[in-house]
Amino acid sequence: MGVFNKVTAMFQESRQFLKISLEEYIMFSSEAKQLTLTKKMVLLLCQQAESRVEQLKSLVTHSEEGLIATIEYKKIQVKLHFTPEKITLHENCLEGELRLLKSPQFETESIVYRYLIAGWTTFLGGKLPNGALPKEVKIENNKVYYTLPRNQLQLLDSFFHNLENGSALMTNLKQGDLTIETSVALSWNNFKLQNLLQLLNLK
Repeated sequence: MGVFNKVTAMFQESRQFLKISLEEYIMFSSEAKQLTLTKKMVLLLCQQAESRVEQLKSLVTHSEEGLIATIEYKKIQVKLHFTPEKITLHENCLEGELRLLKSPQFETESIVYRYLIAGWTTFLGGKLPNGALPKEVKIENNKVYYTLPRNQLQLLDSFFHNLENGSALMTNLKQGDLTIETSVALSWNNFKLQNLLQLLNLK
């Protein structure tokens, strides 16, 4: 076997090993144009989010649908039950759309804040005023829209780096598994496998 053939064989074996390492985290169907992040992968991403976002005290999957986030801000804990629905890729940013499955729940040990929450719930119906949110986030009825710099979500880039700008990813999170539908067929060759292993600390 020539040197080139040996190098090619080694590269293919290495890629095969990477695929096997990732299969318990990622499944995809090229025919249905679907990528599924398994519950194990989603839990890992939740843990990473908790460690990186200071106000995020907890992020866990709901047994049936979506995620439950507990956010703490000025002695008030806010519990949000939501599901991701859509991500649109742009050159420098991505736009996301979440759907609230329940109205936000507020908890606090402070008596003063309890009165504030009770008044807020009575007069505003428990809705978050848009002025209180970062400019990248807005709420309309039960929908939350957000914008993030594209380089903040390296995981998406590892999966979808070859999709055109303006591509929309439809998302659905049921029983801990996150299914992402794309407009193009996917294969392992589309993914930056090495990047995925580093992001997931599997290497």
